Amino acid sequence: MDLALKGRTAFVTGASRGIGRSIATALAAEGVNLALFGRDVALCNELEKELRAKYAKLRIAVIELDLANAGAIKPAIDKAVAQLGSVDILVNCAGGAYRGRLNEIPDDAWERHFAVKPLGLIRMTRETLPYLKQSPQPRVINISGTRGREPGGVSVMSGPINLGTLSITKALANEFGQYGITVNAICPGSTDTGRWTELVNITARERGISVDDAKKHLTDDVPMGRVVVPENISDLAVFLASARAGMISGVAINVDGGRTRGI
Repeated sequence: MDLALKGRTAFVTGASRGIGRSIATALAAEGVNLALFGRDVALCNELEKELRAKYAKLRIAVIELDLANAGAIKPAIDKAVAQLGSVDILVNCAGGAYRGRLNEIPDDAWERHFAVKPLGLIRMTRETLPYLKQSPQPRVINISGTRGREPGGVSVMSGPINLGTLSITKALANEFGQYGITVNAICPGSTDTGRWTELVNITARERGISVDDAKKHLTDDVPMGRVVVPENISDLAVFLASARAGMISGVAINVDGGRTRGI
C-alpha cells in the first residue's frame, strides 16, 4: 500500500523515548524527514544517529524543547522550519500525568503537567498552523490516553489532561477542516515503556506482590491479555499521517487491547 509519505516532513514532540521515539522511527521508515523535539537532547541525538545509519538520505533536526516553557515553543519551531523547510505532520506526543490520588498531588505538579499537555500541545499546534496550511497533505496527531474517557481514582490527573486533549482534538478538527488538515487522537492503554515499568514496580510495592504478579494484575482486565507495545501506537500514527486517511478527522482511537469498556 502506497502511503504517500516519502519526502514529507514531521515534527514529533516527546521524541526522545517511548511512544514518541517509536512514532519517529516508524515515520522515518516511510521516508519522512523529521524534527525531533525533546527535553533530553542526548537521547534525541542518539535517535538521530540511529536513524541516519539506516536512512542516510533523510533530513533530521534535533530541537531541544521543554513544552512547559511557553516562550521556547515558537523559536523551536522556527529553528526546525529553518532546517527542514516545511512541516506536513505534527505529532503531539509529549506529556504525561503525575500518578496519585487527589490529596497526593501538589499544585505545582498540576501546573507543570497541564503546561505540557494540553497547553503545550495547543501552543505547538498554533505555531505550526501557518506551515500546515501550505502542505498538500497536512496532519495533526495527538497522543492522548484512555483515561480521558474512563478516569481512574489512582491517577486522578490522567482524566482531565487526556480529556482536554480529546476535546481540543475535536475542536481543531472542526476548525481546520477548511484547510484540508486532519486532526485525530490516539489513546493508548498501558504501554510497555519506562512508565509501564514504573507502574509495575509501584503496583508490586503497594500491593506487596511480586513484579510478575503485578504485571498479571495490570493486564487481567485487558481482553487481549497483554500490554500494548509502542509499535502498536506508531503503526496507527503512520496510517493517520498517510494519504489513505485523508477523510478521517476528529476521531479518537483507542489502542488498548479492548480494555476500555465504553464504546
